[in-house]
Amino acid sequence: MKMTKQVLEHMTKAQQHLVNQSMTYMDGLYVDDARLIQGYENTEELDTRGSAHYAVGLLLRNGEGDTHRAEQVIQQVLAMQYEAPDEIYHGTFRTRPDVSDPPRGNYNWKEFAPGTAYFLERTFEKVSAKFIDALWNEESILNESAERKQVKKLFQSAMDQVLPPVWTSYDPNWREFIACAFAVILAEFSHRLPQQLVEQMEYAMKLAVAASMDRFKSDVIPMNTNIELMHIFITHFYGHRFKHGDWIAHSDEQAERMLKEFMVYDSFAEFNSTTYYGVDLTVFGMWRTYGSTAQFIEIGRMVEAGLWNNIALFYNANLENLSGPFARAYDMEMTAHSSVGMFIYLLLGEEHIHLADINCEVEHGPLIALVGGEAPLEVIPYLKEHQGNRLVQKQFIELCERNEPTSNRNLCTATAWIGEKRMIGAMSGSRNTNGQMFPATIHWQSDHGDRYDLRLTRREVGEGWNTHLRGITFEADLTEDSLMIEVRLETPDEIEIYFEIRGPFIEKDNIQDHQWRLPGLLCAVTAEAPAPSVLNYPQYTEIIYRYVPGVSSNTMRFKLSFQ
Repeated sequence: MKMTKQVLEHMTKAQQHLVNQSMTYMDGLYVDDARLIQGYENTEELDTRGSAHYAVGLLLRNGEGDTHRAEQVIQQVLAMQYEAPDEIYHGTFRTRPDVSDPPRGNYNWKEFAPGTAYFLERTFEKVSAKFIDALWNEESILNESAERKQVKKLFQSAMDQVLPPVWTSYDPNWREFIACAFAVILAEFSHRLPQQLVEQMEYAMKLAVAASMDRFKSDVIPMNTNIELMHIFITHFYGHRFKHGDWIAHSDEQAERMLKEFMVYDSFAEFNSTTYYGVDLTVFGMWRTYGSTAQFIEIGRMVEAGLWNNIALFYNANLENLSGPFARAYDMEMTAHSSVGMFIYLLLGEEHIHLADINCEVEHGPLIALVGGEAPLEVIPYLKEHQGNRLVQKQFIELCERNEPTSNRNLCTATAWIGEKRMIGAMSGSRNTNGQMFPATIHWQSDHGDRYDLRLTRREVGEGWNTHLRGITFEADLTEDSLMIEVRLETPDEIEIYFEIRGPFIEKDNIQDHQWRLPGLLCAVTAEAPAPSVLNYPQYTEIIYRYVPGVSSNTMRFKLSFQ
């Protein structure tokens, strides 16, 4: 298996910075008794995935005591693996040591057809609704919306104690993330580790990759793009390491399929996401660096180049950000929840070091330093300077991971206006239930240089936005000075449709029904929607339109016109 044969002192200044910054930060998160690091910003919750990345950095830095600490961290991560061959969470890892084990023995998931997770969830929703309606109508026990919601939560809790709830009791993606980190360790540093530890890692990886294969083939929990790319890489890497012909054949077949799917629209299902694009670029670096065949490496390079072209298309060098809309995202600001800035820094040098500042993706620094980034030459000018105002449009086929497998892929259109100091994003065609999808966005900069962003999202009353909600669809379009949105609501739940605006010095009194006076942006508002309420927080403002089933219209329309 290939290795880079790099040591820290032989790396470029930019590579060294990524390693040193990441390791200084993670050193401060390390808990000696637990032999793991805490999560970002000292949450006091230990983090097994981050600890695997920390082990990579320790072995790369190779300072006094680093190898010994790396061995302890690896041992502790290995101890977090589930070994339960009949369970859906077999081969993955606890996200942290203090989580309870998922329930066992009640879910013969391999015996069901693809999409069983979707059908189980929909069945739960229907049974729960019938149960609540019976209490409401026949026994008059539930008289308030809050009471209905509480019963629904109790019903969900009972279900979760019998059937292992994905993302709550276990995270299936920890298989792929940790298997990628261990691949780098085994390729680069296994000669410095005790043979017994190497053998333990290899045993754990056989469990993880086999379980990842089961997950992929069953399609019980669909893989979003970043996980799919990691899956293809680990089946390739460990297939060659263990001379496992079925894994090698699978990885070759899936790499070819992924390339063909990408080339249809030159885009991924997980489209225009700074968070997940950073993971994608890291994994493609692993394809290049640790791939075992010329064909596999070439496919990775081709798609990596296409991904950079997508980034350049939606990037504004003045605002140092990608324009929306976003198929999946956490934050609007690229430096808040993304490692893309690290790659731009590697490509452009010290003038862009601020793009690589610490955020919650800082743990990936050592991996990114090892594998680097390759961008086509035509991309570089777009990363350096604004290349003129432009209207851009891109299509992609989304993945609705909570929808029925036969109807979870939809053709979407992402449109953006990339101006000198303002970007607007609009998405049409999506039927995704995921709260990480932001279909209408604005980024702008005031005359004083302050940066702002706006996004449209939704939430069930009293809950957060990062959830799956059915029965809510968005259609958006734009011009260079306007944004038009239609929201359809076919749901029994009370929903808040709201615009979230981030940036300094936003005054609540400047938010009126028909006009928003924002720093650097005057916005005329035409709304066919309930009267809004405004919540003003230190870092952001929310303009909220509340939908009440049976009372409100199930369609809201907005037109924002900018001056």
